[in-house]
Amino acid sequence: MLKEEQRYPSVCQVLLSVEDLSRVPEDRWFGSGALLSESWILTAAHVLRSQRRDTSVVPVVPDHVKVFLGLHSIRDKHSSTSCSVDQIFLHPDFQPNNYNNDIALLRLSERVEFNRMVLPICLPPAHSQDHPSFLLPHSLGLVAGWGISNASSTPSPSPLTSDLLQYVRLPVVPLDECRASYTLRSVSYNITDNMFCAGFFQGGRDTCLGDSGGAFVMEVKRRWAVFGLVSWGGPEDCGSQRVYGVYTRVDKYVNWIQSHVQAAPWW
Repeated sequence: MLKEEQRYPSVCQVLLSVEDLSRVPEDRWFGSGALLSESWILTAAHVLRSQRRDTSVVPVVPDHVKVFLGLHSIRDKHSSTSCSVDQIFLHPDFQPNNYNNDIALLRLSERVEFNRMVLPICLPPAHSQDHPSFLLPHSLGLVAGWGISNASSTPSPSPLTSDLLQYVRLPVVPLDECRASYTLRSVSYNITDNMFCAGFFQGGRDTCLGDSGGAFVMEVKRRWAVFGLVSWGGPEDCGSQRVYGVYTRVDKYVNWIQSHVQAAPWW
């Protein structure tokens, strides 16, 4: 993730610290998410899936996840607002082989109090034939995260994180171009209709390791809404030419989200 001067509504961004103690050896990783309400976090399913060697989809134990809110510097993690997790809901159709339906919800053990550093973000309107999508090619969104700046950098102080929350503005890539760019690399890559791509043909700015689950947000009609979640990318280093980041399309899952969450409506 590369810094950008543009201010972003980081008050909705949360850091997820996951320790999968069910594995031998134990494993630990970080991700991001978006605060939807006093009790619910939206993130990517692969962030919360126990890292099994087979294709089974099993969430990590809720006790093994810690949520940090209102955080800017990783070094302030222990003095920031932190929450434990009560329940984890991976999308029932999540496919770990290609990251289709890469979306999940966390329910916090206790309701958080909103303040100037901790506020929720809106959901987009649900995708439908009658409602035009705001995810038009070349429209700009903002992504924030604590991921590393590139795949070869040495993060500090924690694995796969940068010290400070970083921001980048990225354009939505036409779906045909995104599919073509990955087909050139391998026919095994599958950009489904539940995904979209963002980034620049020339590269240089991108999300990276540690940014998974972070929100791709857009301001529409003076409201910020989460339109995407950092899902996957590659195989070259982050920010390489014509290597676009792939995001989960949140508008395809609004009904599923609202079946669990009383989240902020569109308007």
